[in-house]
Amino acid sequence: MKFSLRRRLILTHLFLLLVVTVAAGLIITYELQRYYKSRLLQQLQTQLDGIEFFLETASFSFDQDRLNYEQLVGFARASQLRITLIDSAGIVVFESGLPQDSLRFIENHLWRPEVQMALQNGVGSAERLSATVHQRLFYAAKKVRLRGNKTGLLDRMRIIRLAIPLVTVEQALKEIRWNIFVSGGVALLLIGLVSFWASSKLTAPIQELARVAESVKKGDLEAHFKHYSDDEIGELADLLNEMLAKLRDDLKQMRKLETMRTQFLGNVSHELRTPIFAVQGYLETLLEGRVENEQTKRSFLEKTYRQAERLNNLLTDLIDISRIESGEMQMSFRYFDPQDWLAKQVADLQARAQEYNVTLSLVKPKFPRAISVLGDRERLTQVIINLADNAIKYNLPGGKVEIGYREKRESVEIFVADTGRGIPLEHLSRIFERFYRVDKERSRAVGGTGLGLAIVKHIVEAHDSKVKVQSEIGKGSIFSFVLKKK
Repeated sequence: MKFSLRRRLILTHLFLLLVVTVAAGLIITYELQRYYKSRLLQQLQTQLDGIEFFLETASFSFDQDRLNYEQLVGFARASQLRITLIDSAGIVVFESGLPQDSLRFIENHLWRPEVQMALQNGVGSAERLSATVHQRLFYAAKKVRLRGNKTGLLDRMRIIRLAIPLVTVEQALKEIRWNIFVSGGVALLLIGLVSFWASSKLTAPIQELARVAESVKKGDLEAHFKHYSDDEIGELADLLNEMLAKLRDDLKQMRKLETMRTQFLGNVSHELRTPIFAVQGYLETLLEGRVENEQTKRSFLEKTYRQAERLNNLLTDLIDISRIESGEMQMSFRYFDPQDWLAKQVADLQARAQEYNVTLSLVKPKFPRAISVLGDRERLTQVIINLADNAIKYNLPGGKVEIGYREKRESVEIFVADTGRGIPLEHLSRIFERFYRVDKERSRAVGGTGLGLAIVKHIVEAHDSKVKVQSEIGKGSIFSFVLKKK
């Protein structure tokens, strides 16, 4: 059986109240019982002193035990007390509740607890069921020795004992216990009602949170957790709203990534299909012997080689961007001289620039000095090659490409500038997307994979930097980024 939080709270409150009521009843009963018996003992001790004084001062007939016995019985009845007189051997010499001739049937009282205590301490008390009158009695005994000339039973007496029924005390305690439990029952009812109200008020926001959470579980991401109060439940609602907002963002990001993945797979398929079909077509033509002219055969082989080279470049770029985005490609940061590094890149790219009739040069600061920048030299070389290769391929015949650096206060700006056609403004925000091309036909014609700038963006961002682009139609473009200097 499932117990709700409200039911558990109510049952817990009722259980605690029940335990407290029962414990309080037992403790109060015990303390009251002890208090009554203490007061009863004090009262009986006072009466014992009074009886002792009476026996010492009253006039009794000499050698007339029966007459004296009857007088004492009358005194006990008038005092509403049960009086017992016991000698030093424990023999009962007087019992106000029995005639004198019945005393011989009473068992010896020497080892009664109250008698032993009185013999040892002067005063004793006990509580038990009387074998004589068959009632539960409270006994108080006192050790005495009467002064003066006493004869008969008074001369033999050494212990005075009083007994009083405990019915009155037990009845009073019974009424107190009853009152306590009745009050506890009323309190249980009231607490139950208050607990029901309080638990309902407390659990209502939690139930509402659970209801909203259930709707979120079913896919309603537009749900909202209401802030009911400035307490832990309110804080929980705020926290859940923050988590839900993050979930919405994550879901949007996942959908965006899924869209990008779908587009990426489509682009990859398209990019791979083109060179593969081209290679397949050229080879099929050659294998079937349709081309007999040697010059034409060589042309077909050269085209096949270029398509195979394009395919290889595409696969290489796909592997690189996949490793970068998955975090598999680790960066190794070291300090190095930017001038020597860029000079080497310019030298390696000269043949490429000459192929496209473009002038490639290194631009140095007006007042160069020895500096060091922090970065992964190998990956940054890939960045410069991609930027410079684009600047060369998409330039105009006789154009210029400049690679250089500028020193700033806390960084060094690396740039690649060209005098090419420029990039239209509407394309600038998308040129770093994978497979995005400003001029698709020209890009494929020069062997572009559409992934170069995406790779550049990822590598530069791994250096806590960002690629900036300045471009003007008919004048050219400048790509730049900064590196930390030593």
